[in-house]
Amino acid sequence: MRRYRMILLPALLLGGQVAAAGQTVLVDRVVALVNDEVITLSEIQKEGKPFIQRIREELGEDTRARQMQITQRQILDALILRRLQLQEAKKEKVVVEQSEVTAAVEQIKKENGLTTSAQFTEALARENLTPEEFRTRVWEQLAVDRLITRKVRTSVVVSDEEVARYSQTRAGGSQQPPSVRIRHILIGIPEEPSSEDVARARTRAAEASERIRGGEDFGRVAAEYSDGAAASEGGHVGIIRQGDMDSALETVAFSLKPGGVSDIIQTAGGFHIIKVEERMAGDTPSAEAREQIRQRVFLEKLRQRLDAYLAELKQKAYIQVRFDQ
Repeated sequence: MRRYRMILLPALLLGGQVAAAGQTVLVDRVVALVNDEVITLSEIQKEGKPFIQRIREELGEDTRARQMQITQRQILDALILRRLQLQEAKKEKVVVEQSEVTAAVEQIKKENGLTTSAQFTEALARENLTPEEFRTRVWEQLAVDRLITRKVRTSVVVSDEEVARYSQTRAGGSQQPPSVRIRHILIGIPEEPSSEDVARARTRAAEASERIRGGEDFGRVAAEYSDGAAASEGGHVGIIRQGDMDSALETVAFSLKPGGVSDIIQTAGGFHIIKVEERMAGDTPSAEAREQIRQRVFLEKLRQRLDAYLAELKQKAYIQVRFDQ
């Protein structure tokens, strides 16, 4: 039954390795208020009994007291979070039928190889649970799952653009981004140009653009007008990958079809004219790989939304911890 306990205490198990031991406290007391409900010390001890028993056998006396306190506080935090979610599920009128609980219990029994009632009861006893308590836990988990689906999961959408961006930037670095083969005319201006410098460069760029629009060869015009390093080669820059150009030039370059010539583009460095000679789409992941990436991005976004939602529940709730008193 360890598998289901891991589901019931995610906050505890995600917090790191559990290490605790110590003597059982027999006197019960309230250790936390969560809105109008209380959490008692006996609940912490019952929830953490398997972990405490395990560590009692592994730790020396010099570390037990401190580790007991740390572990109990981790369990308390998990209980507070579960209580908040159950309270919210009640407000949202989340419904879980007993037939759903029964089906879930049967599935858990099947997954754990518990074919008889005696095996099931014995396994629960090792977890310090009765069958009735376990059904309550299953009901709670189903209610929380339904709440999270309603309030968080349904709001998480992964676009094709997010899949492509993840593929290019994080999928092992092997994906090649789209690229273009271009020719480029630059009419440069000084670093600190006067208004006359700018006007003169703009006029020269307009002349070059007009000649290209009139049907003259782009390379010939580039060789005559361009101040760029590739002017002697007819403005042939070669293949430029997406992400390697000035953003203003890139936006235009990747919007043009092969053979297309841009309007005049002004940047801090001067005036530009671009001709796209060829476009290359880059590597495209297979349908299976894209679906795996989409699921990965979905889970990342779901975790972020879930963390934000749980933080919101805590912020608007009244929580008083008396654990250290």
